[in-house]
Amino acid sequence: MIKENLITISLTRLGIEKSIDVPADMFFELMEIIPNMIERIGLDKSKKQYADMWESVDSSIENRSNLSWSNSDEETKVFLRRCQVLTVLAAHLFEIPLMLSGGGLDEKIEDIGGINITEQVENGSIPIEQFH
Repeated sequence: MIKENLITISLTRLGIEKSIDVPADMFFELMEIIPNMIERIGLDKSKKQYADMWESVDSSIENRSNLSWSNSDEETKVFLRRCQVLTVLAAHLFEIPLMLSGGGLDEKIEDIGGINITEQVENGSIPIEQFH
């Protein structure tokens, strides 16, 4: 059995003091799909969906003991997918920065065309103060 590479997504910048652990591949697929969805259904409807989803997640997250994809039931996986969509929507609709961590994350971001943050900080392109 292949163990899925999980990443941790903080929901703090969404006003929810929790983090979730989800498969990295699934999350990055959402990052590619969501902009097309926003364009297809429109900005106003996307913002409405975001508001509805945020309310749903915020009202039920405290009652959840497991916020990790590992060993979760189908209901929890549906909830975690909703949290991922919420995070990606926030990033695209409101330019809320993502807070991600996990093993292999640097390589994954570089593979999809992202920048090497460590390299950028070391060469002075990105001020280290941004990370405090």
